[in-house]
Amino acid sequence: MSDIRSLEQKRQEALDKANRLKSQIDKKLNGQKFVLGGMLMAIAENEPDRIPQILADIDKYVTRKADISRLEGFRSEIGNNVPKSSLSISSEPNRTSSDDDIT
Repeated sequence: MSDIRSLEQKRQEALDKANRLKSQIDKKLNGQKFVLGGMLMAIAENEPDRIPQILADIDKYVTRKADISRLEGFRSEIGNNVPKSSLSISSEPNRTSSDDDIT
């Protein structure tokens, strides 16, 4: 019986170690995302000509409803800073040519 308990204990220790490692990895990835988000916000502030592409990328890559709602304030803020020369760029860059055929 003690062998079974010893194996169960070793199994639990291995699971605990795996969970700690996963937590460390998640923390590192979240830190990277935080830094990249800050960088993207600085780009939008300092290089307004890149705002249309940032908005298009948000539309393309941010798909979770919770994330979309988190970015609404940011989108509104940078949307007001789009340079007039960029207004001729389509606000729907992800449309396909077949979308144009819809009447």
